Amino acid sequence: MIGCAASLVPGREKGVALLTVLLVVAIATITAVAMVTRQQVDIRKTENLLRLEQAWQFAYGIDSWAVGRLAEDRKKNDTDSSEDIWNNPIAPTDVEGGELSASIKDLQGRFNLNNLLKEGKPSEGDLARFRRLLKQLGQSPELAEALLDWIDPDLNVRYPNGAEESVYLNRQPPYRTANRPLSDVSELLLIEGFSAEVYTALQPHVAALPDYTPINLNSAGAEVLMSLAEALSRDDIAALIDERNESPFTDIALFLEHSAFAGREITANGLGLASNYFLVNGNVHIGRIELGCLTTIHRPNEGDLQIIKRKRKGVFDE
Repeated sequence: MIGCAASLVPGREKGVALLTVLLVVAIATITAVAMVTRQQVDIRKTENLLRLEQAWQFAYGIDSWAVGRLAEDRKKNDTDSSEDIWNNPIAPTDVEGGELSASIKDLQGRFNLNNLLKEGKPSEGDLARFRRLLKQLGQSPELAEALLDWIDPDLNVRYPNGAEESVYLNRQPPYRTANRPLSDVSELLLIEGFSAEVYTALQPHVAALPDYTPINLNSAGAEVLMSLAEALSRDDIAALIDERNESPFTDIALFLEHSAFAGREITANGLGLASNYFLVNGNVHIGRIELGCLTTIHRPNEGDLQIIKRKRKGVFDE
């Protein structure tokens, strides 16, 4: 019996050794797979970073193209309209590793929300226009008071529809009113009453520019033009836009004498035929990277053009 027991020991040792070898092989295999997987992830990350940097370089190139177009246009005429060279977009164009496209839009064809304050005081004419714009878009004109409270320098509530810090400090998380002009249209989403639905309706028709800017009558859309007076006919405004697109206006008085405004006394305050602010909408697709970039360019009447803001497109951006 002793001999039998002793003869079993070598077999057991072989079994343990085999299990040990299998365990080592399994661990080595798992480790190798993990290393390869990690390496593939690192390679993908590196590739994405390189592609993103390449996309940004193309985006900067789009901005340079836009600055050149706008500078060239300034030399040719004193007005801005859809006939100008800056209004010719870059159609989807093949580039190394992908494609890009771009367009330039006139921001002064929109209503500048910061116009509600002029020299630190409410601008009643612009406030009336903004109320009419809200009404045209199916939104409550009362929202204008909340916006005015957000950008004015005081903490006094404009009754009955204003909103100051007492409203925002009760939110979770709490925050204060800006008490300064809007830096971006998306800031509307912080203001009382401006839901995502309201913002989506307003966004294509408004801007947040650092200076008081006149509405460019040669590039304003139908909704903005209809905010110039009460009860304007959409058909008449559409006819006016067709005429304007064929032959841009060079005189504000002649524009306001159009039959679309018959019987309306519209002041020329806050109206113009040229623009100083433009939005460059650039899109770059390189590999798996899609980069949408919005750049605001200031083109003064004299001097160099300046890029005053650049941002990636967000969920609510056009």
